[in-house]
Amino acid sequence: MKNKKIGIIGSAFNPPHLGHKDVIEQVYRDYDEILLVPSYKHPFGKIMAPFNDRLFMASMMAQSYHSERFMHYEHITPILTSNIERDIYLKNSAKKNNKDKAKNRDRPVYTYDVLAELEQRYKTSGIDADLTFVIGPDNASYETWNKFYKSEEILQRWNIRSVSERVPVHSSLIRELIADYPRPDFLFESRFKNYLDGLVARYIFNQKLYGVHL
Repeated sequence: MKNKKIGIIGSAFNPPHLGHKDVIEQVYRDYDEILLVPSYKHPFGKIMAPFNDRLFMASMMAQSYHSERFMHYEHITPILTSNIERDIYLKNSAKKNNKDKAKNRDRPVYTYDVLAELEQRYKTSGIDADLTFVIGPDNASYETWNKFYKSEEILQRWNIRSVSERVPVHSSLIRELIADYPRPDFLFESRFKNYLDGLVARYIFNQKLYGVHL
């Protein structure tokens, strides 16, 4: 089987911002492939924009990063996005047994589930995947990590890599600023240039996400 080092960045990406982009920058050169995995149903109960929007915005952020590396003539590591959390959630919800179906309908998708499913999918494709789950300093804290489903088993089966918060940008602040943003509309993209890639800002505005024009 072909060996491959995979770095997995899981997040709500609600929205994906320059802090997420810096996480990619920190790990980019150490893996054969980077996989961005937006949450579908968050274990900690976060309310999020529609999944398809967040998946698409994460893909645009990856495209922007690729373009910047290309312009600097650097090695291009593939950065992919995955809808695996949606697949897992829908599979759990479709269980035939009525009792199991009711139990699993509102079950969040856990990091353990994602890593196990990814490992199996890569194996089926003939790839012996060395998976590393990338986490920020908040999730790396003992108190938060202990809340993860099967946290000890994750540590035993896969690699965990903690990154630094070098770009202090947070999705919650961005959402608040967007909801409070006044007109003129044509300045929206430039207003958020220190928080979001231009493509992502434009998409948020055009799709009227996070309170735009509401």
